[in-house]
Amino acid sequence: MRAIFIDDEIQEFTVFEKALKANASISMLEAFTSPNAAIVFALSHPLDIAFIDVEMQEMNGIELATKLRSIHKDIALVFMSNKEDYAMASIKLNAAGYLFKPYTQEELRYAIESAMLLSKRNSPRLFARTFGHFDFFVNGKPIMFKSNKAKELMALLIDRQGGTVTTDQIIATLWEDRPNDEATQNLCSKIVKTLQDELEKAGVRDLIISSRGVKRIDTEKFDCDLYELLAGNEATAKIFLGEYLSEYSWAEARCSALISRYHNELSDMY
Repeated sequence: MRAIFIDDEIQEFTVFEKALKANASISMLEAFTSPNAAIVFALSHPLDIAFIDVEMQEMNGIELATKLRSIHKDIALVFMSNKEDYAMASIKLNAAGYLFKPYTQEELRYAIESAMLLSKRNSPRLFARTFGHFDFFVNGKPIMFKSNKAKELMALLIDRQGGTVTTDQIIATLWEDRPNDEATQNLCSKIVKTLQDELEKAGVRDLIISSRGVKRIDTEKFDCDLYELLAGNEATAKIFLGEYLSEYSWAEARCSALISRYHNELSDMY
């Protein structure tokens, strides 16, 4: 989870960091002593959770939380205070937690777990259908990709099951007849950006992970019929009719392997 910590007393962050060490679920944490600086940061960064001191001179925590919610409507909020005065206001904001200073590591862990559950409940339901023709669904509705190549890249990343794909591999698969020159590499970069933009417009964040020139998809964030089949789901095996990513020739080898592996299940259906 990507988090920010806001408290106008910097020494409080040292205490918070020590309590946070046992909670590996926080992948990114930025600390601010200025609420306005935190707002500026939130305007250009995706966030999952905010730990907010209630009593600050520049702006109280409830006001700051309201502003953060106007930027990221699903951000989970955890307030910190040595008073109960703002507890009711935090409830109205559907806060994930209200930590009384000094809080324990166990209390912080519970607040983080509550925030994670709240974030998961607010996240869109994602499903990739690979049997037959490919579609990617957000809350039951398929994304209407404007770019066929962006959609194909999405299918390729899903086919790799979270494994990394290099630019050269993407080009060799999506543009097998084109030379791997600067123009094609620029085209590949454009398609990657187009895919990320289309996902963002559909409310899907951080699904494609890029690092050092390679791409992969975060398989923990969506369901997929292929993954269920490979995990041994019998109900999914019964609906696999021998077709897999039918519109893409590069998927034929995987399709043949699936047919061979699940031959018995298919035979029972015919």
